[in-house]
Parts: sequence; C-alpha cells; structure tokens
Amino acid sequence: MAEKYGEIPPRFTRAWWNYFWYYYKWRVVITAVAVLIAVVTIVQCVNRPRYDMTVIYAGHMNYSEKETERLTELLNGYITDIDGNGKPSVDFQRMMFSGAVGNEEYDYAMQTKVDMSFTEKAAAVYLMDKEEAELYLNRDSVADAFTDTSIYAADTDAEVLKSEDGVGYAVDLSGSAVLEENEIYNDDLYLLVRRYDGDGDETAEIYKDALNIAKELIK
Repeated sequence: MAEKYGEIPPRFTRAWWNYFWYYYKWRVVITAVAVLIAVVTIVQCVNRPRYDMTVIYAGHMNYSEKETERLTELLNGYITDIDGNGKPSVDFQRMMFSGAVGNEEYDYAMQTKVDMSFTEKAAAVYLMDKEEAELYLNRDSVADAFTDTSIYAADTDAEVLKSEDGVGYAVDLSGSAVLEENEIYNDDLYLLVRRYDGDGDETAEIYKDALNIAKELIK
C-alpha cells in the first residue's frame, strides 16, 4: 500500500526499522530529549535540599565562600525547624551587582532576580547595601513588601532608612557585634524583613524566625 512516506515494509522487519529510522528519527530524538529533561527535572525537585527560610543578599559586595558559610551557620542558630526534617536550615542566596560600565544587562537581570524572590514565601530576610535598600524605599510598594522597623528595632541606636512617608524599613548593621565577631562583612549592610500577610501557619513561623534574626543581628 502506498503511503505518504513510501511503501511501508512489514512491521518489525529489518527493512521496517530502517524505514522507521529514516522517516521518524528526529521525532524519536526530540521525544527522548523531552523525556530526559522531564526525568532530570523531577529528580532534581525530589533531591533538592529543603530549607526553612531564605535570606537574600542584594548588593555590590562579593561575599566569600567562607563568609557565606559562617553567616549561614550563624543564621541557622536563630531559626526553628519549620519543615520538621530535624535540622533548622537557611538558604543564603547572594545576588551581587557589578556596577561596572558595560555590565548593565547583567545588573538588570540580577535586579529582576531580586524582584522575583518576592514570589517565594520562604524569602523573609533581605540584606542589602545602602544603594539597593534606597532603591526599594523609593518604591510606592515598599509598605507592601517590608516590615516597619519599629516592630523589631524600636530601641536600636543604629541608623534606620526611612521611606518618603517617614516609616523605617531598613536597619544599618554596620555596628552588629555578632557579625563583627564572626568576621562577616557589615560595613555597608542593611537589614529588611519581609512583611507578613497572614497567609498560613508556615508563613507565620517563617516571619517569627525572621524577626528573631533581625533582633539578633542588630544587637
């Protein structure tokens, strides 16, 4: 019988396999690649480490691996085991800007990444340099994004950055004793706590731990 792709040999004969591979090999390859990608993605999701909270650094300082390890270990001691896996754990993400001429596209992509982090409910504490913190304080939506510092830093002598409405949202960590003791860069570092919207028990626990981190770091 004549078909679109010529006469089809009897199925599963050598001629049929040659015919099949000749006409359908790219469909097979594309399907195989799609299946492989799907499997890899599923495996990565299953094996991906689980964290109780995400702390994000957004600024122009390049934190070393050792500083990152020390800070992560420090922050782990200030939170609870929300997911119940037996170990409190913070995912410390570094989103570092270049600021150099010619790297504008990279910095734009990094800023987009910081903005996208607000879609993650576990992202509760932000550490920013002054330039980045002021960028957010100048946005109309700052009150919807961050917690008023009077809730967790009412008695601090540290500098508090305020928005145009006079509300403070960022606390200077340059005098943080615990950061200095652990040799973690804090010269141009401000802390902001994500606002809690009351959308679940787990988010409430994350927010509670975020406030605890803030209180410990500004001592």
